[in-house]
Parts: sequence; C-alpha cells; structure tokens
Amino acid sequence: MPPSAPITEESKSKKKLQVWDGSAAMVEQGRHWSSALIWTFALLFGSTLLWAFTAKLDQTITVRGRIVPAGRVRDVESPSAGVISQVHVTEGQLIARGDPLFTVEAKGLSSRRQALLSTVQLLDLQAEGMQGILSSGGDPDRLPPLPTVPVVADPDQASKLLTANQQALQMRSQLVQLANKLASARQTLELKTAIAADMKPLFDSGGMSRNAYLEQLNRLQEIKSNVANLEEERSKVMGQVASQLNQTNRQLLGLRAELEGLKESISYRTVKAPSAGQVFDTAIKRSDVVNTSEIALKIVPRNRLEASVNIQDRDIGFVKLGMPASVSVDSFPSGEFGYITGEVKSLGLDALPPTQETQAYSFPASISLDQQEVLAGDNKLNLQSGMAVSANIKLRSRPVISIVTDMFTKQLEGVKRFR
Repeated sequence: MPPSAPITEESKSKKKLQVWDGSAAMVEQGRHWSSALIWTFALLFGSTLLWAFTAKLDQTITVRGRIVPAGRVRDVESPSAGVISQVHVTEGQLIARGDPLFTVEAKGLSSRRQALLSTVQLLDLQAEGMQGILSSGGDPDRLPPLPTVPVVADPDQASKLLTANQQALQMRSQLVQLANKLASARQTLELKTAIAADMKPLFDSGGMSRNAYLEQLNRLQEIKSNVANLEEERSKVMGQVASQLNQTNRQLLGLRAELEGLKESISYRTVKAPSAGQVFDTAIKRSDVVNTSEIALKIVPRNRLEASVNIQDRDIGFVKLGMPASVSVDSFPSGEFGYITGEVKSLGLDALPPTQETQAYSFPASISLDQQEVLAGDNKLNLQSGMAVSANIKLRSRPVISIVTDMFTKQLEGVKRFR
C-alpha cells in the first residue's frame, strides 16, 4: 500500500472551489424556476384580467306568464234590454267578421210581434173559410172542406181560432139551409106553374070559376116571390161574406206591413261579430232575458299566439322593445322540447299593483313566438291559449369585471350602512 499524499493548502482551495461552483449552479437553477413561476402567474393574472375586461356575459331576467292570442279577446255585449229571440252561433264555432251572433228583441217589440202573429194567424183562418164559401158560389155541393185549425200552445189563441172556425161553419150551415129552402121553393114553383097551366083551359072553357083560377095564380105568385126572396137572401149572405173577406184582407195587409216594419227593427238588433275568431264563453240561449251592456259571449282571435308576461319593476329598467327572449312552456319541459325563440313585442306604460300571482308591482309585456308548436319526434304539438310559460329576456352583455366590482361595491355599501 503506497503512502498517501500530503494535503496541501492548494488542494484544499481546489476542493472549496468545486463545492462553491456546485452551489452556484443550484442557486442559478432555483432562480430560473422562480422567474418562470413569477412570469407564469403574471401571465395568468394578466390574461385573466384582460379576459375580465373583454369577455362579455349575457344578463337575463326570467319572467312568468301565459300564452294568449295575439289579438285581444273581444267581449260582445247586448245592445239593449230584451229577449234573446235567436242565437246564430254555437260554442267553439269559427266565425268571420260581420257574421250574425244573436238577435235581441226589445220586450215591447217582442210582445207586439207575438200579438201581430196571433192576429194574422186568426185572420188567415177566417179568410180561408170565407174564400171557400165565395168559391162555391153559394152551392153547398161545391163547398171545400173547412180549413184545419192550427195547433197552438196558447189556450186563448186556440179558443179564438176555434171560434173563427165555428163562425165559418155557421155561414156554411146558413147557406145550406137557404139552398135547401130555395130548392124546395123552386120545385113548388115548378109544380104550381104546371097546375096553373093545366087550369087555364078549364078556366077558358068555363069549367072553372074565375075566383078559383085567380086564387091559383096568386099562390103561384107567392111562390115566385118566395123564391126571389130566398135568392136575394143568399146573395145578401154571399155579399156579407165577400165584404168580410175584403175587410179581413185589408187587415192582413196592414198587419203584415207592420210585421215587416218590426222585422226591420228587430234586424237592427241582430248583433254581428266585430272581428273574426272563435266563439267562447257563450252565456246566452234562446228566450233568455238580457240587460243593456250585459256580456253575451266572447270572441277569441284565431291568429298567432304570444306570451303575455309580467316584468317586475326592479327588472324593467333595461327592457326594450325587440329584445330577444327564449320561452319555455311548462307543459313541454325545455330539457326535452327546447326553447321557443321570440322577442319583446310590447311593454306596459305603467306598473300594475300586486296580485296573488305577481306578489309585487309589475309591468305587463308581450313576447312574440317564432313557433306555434313544439316537436316531439316526428309529431308537432300545437301550443294552446292559457298554457303557463317562463321567458328569459336577454337584457344586455356586461364585462365580467363589472360583476366583480359589483360584489365589492355591495360589500362597501354594506360596511357604510354598518357604520
């Protein structure tokens, strides 16, 4: 084993220099990593700060409401007090503007019209009976059957019609009696004329006294006079029938003219549809009594649907017409059926007081809908008026930094209030 070399001062210095060089390298490497971390954090902070100032976040509000027709529901009122004589439409019926809805008869007009109709019915029956008598010329064999008495619900009217029919029957009976008497008198006249003709040769030859022959001629003259009286009486009866028929016809003309006037007056009381749509909430039926300005029915427009929503007063500040909105229908969850796009169509000019639904002052607004249905696979599901909806209205885009500053501002205001 060779002897170890002696350690000199020079060797010690070299070893110290080697140790120092290694430590310097380690320090240099540590400085490098620290600088890299600092620059990384600075870059991240700068990027975040830049993003906070430049990036935009959409500020939206969520409002509740319901789907309603785009046009307002029209209330149709009765123009006057009276009786509903006719309803021209049914619940749910589609109508056009100007279509008749219902007819109102004023109570006085209705009573007068019914009285006129009853009188016309009675006079028509009388005229028909008298016309049958005149058409027969007084000959019972040519008399047509009696007119049929119409069946009516009013007992008083039924009694009047029956009385009119009995009067016609009495006239017929009178004519039959006159006809029988006249036929008998004519037969007697024919027989007496033949007897007088046979007696004349006897009287001329002196086989018969003058008084007896003149007495026979007197009887013949009496029979002729009786026949003439019966014919005159029949003519008088026929004249009376003709006179009554003329009078009845004149009355009928006047009554029918009055009925036409009433019909025109009633036609002015036929309420017509102010707009096209669908009949809804019909509250009347025939024979109902209505008062002036009483709502009889409603008309729901059949045009596009829209969302009617209420915006709380704290959210109304940035809401403007035309702002985009996304609408979710409660009946069709947005997770499955998505959102319906639209935009703010109208805004109320004043806030409405709190209600059970809104719970706070709110402004009414409407949102147009780009779709009138939602898709369920290959099927289309139509929206319906009255469905509840939630709408997200995009108010504006804000820098992210403003959200942070708002937080600090609120905290600072809280501290100030605490002081």
